Amino acid sequence: MARPMILAFNLTDARLAKLRFLCMKLGTLVKVVPPEDFTQPIAVLAGLAEGTEAPEAEPFTDEMIMFCHMDNALVNRFIQTARQQRVPAFPLKAILTPTNAAWTPAALCAELKEEREAILRSRQAHQADL
Repeated sequence: MARPMILAFNLTDARLAKLRFLCMKLGTLVKVVPPEDFTQPIAVLAGLAEGTEAPEAEPFTDEMIMFCHMDNALVNRFIQTARQQRVPAFPLKAILTPTNAAWTPAALCAELKEEREAILRSRQAHQADL
């Protein structure tokens, strides 16, 4: 299995420093993905495939992280350690899967935002029913 890694997208320097500190404690790499690489499939960014010639990147500015080559226990330790260190949550985060490995970062970001909005709508509908 490849070394555990977190792909980081659009993080401020302060957020990136906190992420790097957390990852250092957990023995996990951080790979900052620059906007010019947003055209590449996630599999390429995670080191699972060779780079491809791709059209211009779809821009997005949302902060996002992706857990790669990490089992659920390590992801849970990351989240628990972040809470203990009072690191503000990363609202857009995902775990690398065979499905999302083929997506671009922009497609992943759009999917995560859509899922988050659906959850919020569901909560609001549930609260309205109470």
